Amino acid sequence: MKLRNSIWLLLFALAACQQEDTEELKRQIVEADRNFSKMASEKGIAEAFIFYADEKVIKPKEGHLPVIGKFALLEWYKKNPPGFKLSWEPLKVEASGNLGYTFGAFTLVSKTSDGLRDTTTYGNYVSIWKKKKDGTWRYVLDTGNTTPEKVVLQ
Repeated sequence: MKLRNSIWLLLFALAACQQEDTEELKRQIVEADRNFSKMASEKGIAEAFIFYADEKVIKPKEGHLPVIGKFALLEWYKKNPPGFKLSWEPLKVEASGNLGYTFGAFTLVSKTSDGLRDTTTYGNYVSIWKKKKDGTWRYVLDTGNTTPEKVVLQ
């Protein structure tokens, strides 16, 4: 009887450790995503998207073929410098092992075509994250779309 209780206790402890590990992975990914947004605000979109990109990143671009690979992403931003400000906040995160994703809301501020006033666009995004050998998280795929209003999860 004592052995059976000890086994159950061990199984519950292992399950709790697994849950804690998953929660820690989620925390790490959210932190990486928020730091990514902060860098985009402070140092610019191109620098942030290149810094946080995995070497084998895939970045779909509206009306274009996807950009594949970090070097190609660097070249894309050299040829297409962003003329807007972008910020975002993760709203949902999931993680398992060395992979995870964030789903969140973004706000894009740009100038109207006449350049006289700012216009604000809202949207949602999904980023898939991969944990590197050094413990850092880099996105391997990032995509999003505009929405009619700010995205809020209930």
